Amino acid sequence: MLSLPPELTLAILSYLPLSSLSDALLVCRRWEEFLKLHENPIYHRAALLHGYISSGGTSIENAGKQYSQRSVGSVTNWKDLCRKRRWIERNWSGTGPSKVTAHMGAGKHVHRIKVDEKAGYILTTSTIGGLSVTDLRHDKELWSLPDSHVRPYAHCEYGEGFVIFDYVDGSKEVWRHIDDWNDDEAACVVPASKPTARQLRVFSVAQEIDESATWGHFRPWAILRPPKVTRAFRFSYPTLGAAGWDCIFLWDVRTGALVQTIEQTQQMDHGPQAAELTVLDTLGDINYIEISEKYAILCGTHCLRLFSRATGRSVLDISSSKQPLAAWHLSLSPIRLTTNAWEGASLVPQQVICHPVSKPESPRVLIDEFIAVHISPCGSHLAALMMSSRLIIIHDFERALQPNVDVFDLSLEVQLGSPSRSSRYLAFENGRISAVTKTGVYIVEPDWPSLSTGGDTPPKVSVFRVPVLGEPSCLGAISCLQMTDTGLFLNWDTDLLPVESDGSLELMDDIFYESLSDERLSAKPDNDPEHSTVVSVDFMAPDLTYSNEE
Repeated sequence: MLSLPPELTLAILSYLPLSSLSDALLVCRRWEEFLKLHENPIYHRAALLHGYISSGGTSIENAGKQYSQRSVGSVTNWKDLCRKRRWIERNWSGTGPSKVTAHMGAGKHVHRIKVDEKAGYILTTSTIGGLSVTDLRHDKELWSLPDSHVRPYAHCEYGEGFVIFDYVDGSKEVWRHIDDWNDDEAACVVPASKPTARQLRVFSVAQEIDESATWGHFRPWAILRPPKVTRAFRFSYPTLGAAGWDCIFLWDVRTGALVQTIEQTQQMDHGPQAAELTVLDTLGDINYIEISEKYAILCGTHCLRLFSRATGRSVLDISSSKQPLAAWHLSLSPIRLTTNAWEGASLVPQQVICHPVSKPESPRVLIDEFIAVHISPCGSHLAALMMSSRLIIIHDFERALQPNVDVFDLSLEVQLGSPSRSSRYLAFENGRISAVTKTGVYIVEPDWPSLSTGGDTPPKVSVFRVPVLGEPSCLGAISCLQMTDTGLFLNWDTDLLPVESDGSLELMDDIFYESLSDERLSAKPDNDPEHSTVVSVDFMAPDLTYSNEE
């Protein structure tokens, strides 16, 4: 092939993945010389092939800016970018090093966690009140709001420099990162949503500590007042969605304007079965809300309900009690894999058992409930977590909105550990799903192309567990889970992290594998811990690993 014109050889090489390029270097000296001579264009094309950049016209400078310092550091050539991104992919799949890091600067009473990896800080609310912003690298507090202003157990949302938390009266406070502040945009906030005197007063006091600093500091942007009492809220820039018992309110946080209200959310209003409702067809208590550009989704005790934002009507219902829910059932084998994970990896692969499920004419009733749901960043897939530690993955869910397409046939169900142990939290980023149950912290990696084949071909799904985070009392107390490009963040009692020599890790492993044989019982939620801080499982490239003490 080297006898071909160089441009033709380069065109052929543009279809080779990174693993094949590494093999090509070993073919012969002439190949090695050719690859090194044309290294930059070859790895530029490889970056495009692997999705590290979205366009062939992207420069290496702009490519580096797409990622955080934790992800790629400073890159000057395409080979270096590809190498660092490949390392991160390997680390997430358990074939490269990863480690657990405690972020003690976030305090010992962490409730909710939001991480801005590119900006380099962690935002947390507390079980005793207050909001804190911590330097992700050096583990130092940058800025905070007092417990007299932010209530205990406040929920918070974050995105594009906006942090939103609920005040004691049910209103939602919107604050914006000072480095992103724009006076012209602030002037566009509607009068009813202008910051209150209380917000401005608290901001003034907070800034007195260091008036010159702006990084990690926030300024009041708006106050959003729901017309009715709301239970859950979720932010997907630029929309904040808040769910009441029988309604959804949607705001544009940029202007503070209430842009849409969806009424009568408790009752199903589509399909011929809508006239034959039972109590199990209502939503029940609201556990979670998810927002995207096209949809609003509610998790209730009785069902998961998807609403079109274009029409304001429900377009899909998935009952939590009518079983089975999916055409494929996957579970974890109680048999331990004979080959362990990569030495130095925090992840351990789990053996997955997969079998097809036939949909019966009359579904059986099995009481369960959805506790969380997320739409994939690409907008094509759904992941929903049930109280019984079942993860429901719906590939290309919009197909279920078409005539003669059953959501059952698009779905697969993954039983994450014991069905009698409750689940806690869910995250969905970068094609990966993470879930916490009372039996473990899991990372689920579907092979998405295999999910689209349909028919009798089993879907390919990899499941990993973080054994070091296996203490049952801590697992049942997790109140937040965040997934970023290079890490998994959650709250944990660091006093209960296992010590390598005390045998606790082996004991937790034994408890986990024994629990896989549990019979299904009613799973119940657990209480929050008395003490917990932020810990992360870090998947950075080895030469980018840093400690908080640096």
